[in-house]
Amino acid sequence: MPGMGVPRRSLVAAAAVLLGLCAAPAEGRSVLRKWLGQAHNAEQAQRLSMLARTEAGRAELHSHLSQLIENTAQAEAEQKEQGEGFDIAFVPANSSVYNPAKSSTFKVVPKQAFQLGYADNTHLKGFQANDVVQLGDYYDFANFGAVTDCNSPDFNDVDGIVGFGMPSPKAPPAPPPSSSIMPGMSPSGSPPPTELPDPLLFSLTEAGADSDVVHKLNRRAFSFFSTDKKAEIHLGGFDPNAIVGQLFLTPSVSVHDYSVVAVSLKYGETELLDFTPKDPRFRYVPAIMDSGTSCLVMPDSNLNGLVKASPFGTWKGIVKEVDTPAVKDDFHLNIAGRVFHIPYDTWYLSDSNQSCVQQAPPGFPGLLVGDVFFRRYLVMFDLQHFPEQVIIGIGEQKPDYEPLDFYGKAKKLHLDKTMASVNISQAPPGYSLPMASDRIPVYNQLETQYFMNISVGNPRQNFTVIFDTGSSVFGIFTRCVPDAPSYGGCVFGGGDTGDDSLLIEGALFVLTMSLSLCGVGICINMYVRKQHEEAEAKARSRTGANGNASAYTTDMIAGYYGNP
Repeated sequence: MPGMGVPRRSLVAAAAVLLGLCAAPAEGRSVLRKWLGQAHNAEQAQRLSMLARTEAGRAELHSHLSQLIENTAQAEAEQKEQGEGFDIAFVPANSSVYNPAKSSTFKVVPKQAFQLGYADNTHLKGFQANDVVQLGDYYDFANFGAVTDCNSPDFNDVDGIVGFGMPSPKAPPAPPPSSSIMPGMSPSGSPPPTELPDPLLFSLTEAGADSDVVHKLNRRAFSFFSTDKKAEIHLGGFDPNAIVGQLFLTPSVSVHDYSVVAVSLKYGETELLDFTPKDPRFRYVPAIMDSGTSCLVMPDSNLNGLVKASPFGTWKGIVKEVDTPAVKDDFHLNIAGRVFHIPYDTWYLSDSNQSCVQQAPPGFPGLLVGDVFFRRYLVMFDLQHFPEQVIIGIGEQKPDYEPLDFYGKAKKLHLDKTMASVNISQAPPGYSLPMASDRIPVYNQLETQYFMNISVGNPRQNFTVIFDTGSSVFGIFTRCVPDAPSYGGCVFGGGDTGDDSLLIEGALFVLTMSLSLCGVGICINMYVRKQHEEAEAKARSRTGANGNASAYTTDMIAGYYGNP
């Protein structure tokens, strides 16, 4: 996100991890008892990460992390405190908006609303739609969040978000009924459900045959490559031309986010993750590979005794001033036995005179590895065997590799597996390395946020959206649709009218109908009055001059029914 704050998508990812960890079963906890009393070395770190190959092993890796949160209630309260509104307004007029009326293939997903909230009070609300979605050369029908209500300036000048993370483990709880719920509610008035749609990558790789309206991506895998100025994704796998040396492979310890085992983090020669347990099962923290996070983010506590001191506090004690560090050194991150370096000139942003190192969101017991890492290494995300297994690949970027220009076209690749040099020691048996089929340009905004282009509908409507590996959210800003089961208001509903458009349109409709009915009433009244006057004149002529002047006396009755 703009600025140096941790993006709210990362806060949601952290919360999801906490939920998953607290619910993790104890199955398989005795697998590493024989390691008791040993310290980590490279081989042991690799063996630890290998547990992530199985569900039981992932449960063991997660089993101790729920104890690292010193005060869950306090952490939740601190996160809530962070959401106190925004200093900058969200400007809907600066975004392109999907218009369902202009697409012949648009459909409303029945009985599914769309609602997402973040720790800073950002919300995305609307309904769920289905239409043809295209990324590069691939397109298919996909469900997505048709966002009709957004309030965050973090989405200024973009048209939505496309998360390349893994599917959300479960739907968030529905809020209580309120007057803000749009038409399309159930007859009882209960809110519509809000199960999130699958990420776009999953929709493009679902089993099925190609047709005139469907062209699928063959492999559910991608890589992300970023420099200081440009970035790109490789669809279908990775491009060996983009790295030097071997591609290091390690399993993800979660099937909900891209988490790897971090057994060490050093600043120069100082260990920041100085673990207290002797049991190797407990001498690690999860590290989430998240392009939606700008910086390297570490805990600012001792994680309920897991480490001897706060990693962020220890680092701050070395550098003295965060944005003007007295000691200028490199970070060394050990992931599953392999050490990766984050040089000073990568984590310190000289253009803005800021350190891109931050403390973790309250209650999050791990590391968020953001853009400072992605600008040094290509990272591959292989989901071919999801949910049984997810493989992360990391390779050092080739210095002379040039990413595509964002305003240019995607590029087809024709790669041979013999081109790749890969360490497959931690890959599953029989693992087949996915090779990329396409290069897709990504816009790198000031080293803090990434954008990509997608198209929706038939004919296509083009949008620029946030690209994020730390999120599974797929949402496009959308005009309101009557009778859709939607939450929130209609910020984009009137095109350029703004967030009161639905109310204004409704008021105009009521006013028009009122004027029309008034006109009809006046005509009827004039007709009845004319008939009444003619009848009264006729009655008066029959009774003569002595008749009563009232039109509603026995004289009038006599005129109608004759004299008694």
